[in-house]
Amino acid sequence: MFTWKRVRYGVMFGFLAYITRVGYQHQVLGGGSSGAPTVDALCPFGGLEGIYNFLSSGAWLRRLAPSALVLFAAVTVMTLLLGRVFCGWICPLGSIGEFSALASRKLGIKRKELPPVLDGYLKLLKYVILAVILYYTWTLGTLAWRSYDPWMAWMHLSAGWQEVVDNPWAFAALFGLVIGAGLFIERFWCRYLCPLGAALAVFQKLSPTKVVRNADTCISCGKCNRACPMGLAPMSVEKVTAAYCIACGRCTESCPVEGTLAFSFAGRKALSALALGLIGLLIFFGAYGTAKTAGYWQTFVSTSSEALRDPVEGIFGWMTIDEAARQVKLPPEKVLEIGRLPAGTPLDLPLKKIEGVNDEILKEDHKAYFAANPAQAPKPVREVPANPDELKGNFTLEETASGYGLDAGKILMEAGWPADTPRDISIKKAGEPLGREPQDIRDAVKKLLKDGR
Repeated sequence: MFTWKRVRYGVMFGFLAYITRVGYQHQVLGGGSSGAPTVDALCPFGGLEGIYNFLSSGAWLRRLAPSALVLFAAVTVMTLLLGRVFCGWICPLGSIGEFSALASRKLGIKRKELPPVLDGYLKLLKYVILAVILYYTWTLGTLAWRSYDPWMAWMHLSAGWQEVVDNPWAFAALFGLVIGAGLFIERFWCRYLCPLGAALAVFQKLSPTKVVRNADTCISCGKCNRACPMGLAPMSVEKVTAAYCIACGRCTESCPVEGTLAFSFAGRKALSALALGLIGLLIFFGAYGTAKTAGYWQTFVSTSSEALRDPVEGIFGWMTIDEAARQVKLPPEKVLEIGRLPAGTPLDLPLKKIEGVNDEILKEDHKAYFAANPAQAPKPVREVPANPDELKGNFTLEETASGYGLDAGKILMEAGWPADTPRDISIKKAGEPLGREPQDIRDAVKKLLKDGR
């Protein structure tokens, strides 16, 4: 039967299943232009963390892909128009919390509610967390929240025990605060701790879409209060203006008197919970489709602000030894030596797939080496323009590939240039003997970025 509940739970489960599969694929295939997206590439909160850095310097934070900014923009528009539909219908972490509550009811665990005063104070905690995260992210120029993020932990469940050892706080938050606490207090994480929820709460207050109650037909049965996963009390107000409403529709659908509780847009037309959710999905997928068509949907990291200043920061786990060597302008053999790795270490496997190799440790080893040998340190990377059409012919192919997070070989292949084209001279000079123009490279970069390669 086509009901609101079936559709909503189906949507929630679908998003959770899809994103979990992406997390597994990332562990198998790695990241980069030829791998699977990272957790940071598909997280709207990353877009919020990186927006200041992007607007101020034009560069991305380490690990942050442009797709995160697209998602944050889409979620912001959804919230401003319809309320927190993302939280109630799409957010995989919220779904984990709500499914935990469903499991607890099956297990016979009685739902708890905190005393109103304590509940009120704890709801302020997520705003403090948001402020601290943004302060350190923008000050340090990196995703400061990553080591504590329960969503990062969920996406790395298939990475094995070593990932738990490396990020214990993130896994503690996942199993203790999202799942464990969610067994007793529904959506505990969403209510009290979620930093994205804190940011969206501001937009929720500005949204013209609200749950409204007809006091003349209300029979004060209390079903709407009991249904609310966020602990709100729709029965006691004529309009739910609380920033914590996640537009899930459980209160409106639980009301036994038709037309008594519904969503209204700017106080006019009533909307069903199903209609609200479907409109929200339309906006979400519309934003994705528009970004994809326009070439802005990129799920791998372009040049980060740190890599512009220090190329060593451009080393990632999805890179091979060969790619890492090109990044730091050293022979692969030297990279192995600095990393204290055997001479027979595969050069064409992602770092994260090579036993005994940790990309963060390899990065620190190279920083120490260049600190002791400054004459060999690679020069800062020149920043490529955000729009490939503005790429000048004096950029080298190496700079172009590094700046856009692409593989130089793929750029040459897409442009129809020979694979042995010099990569360390300007693309203008490299193209002259071939009778080719820099525009070939610009077009190739645009095509690869649009295709997400």
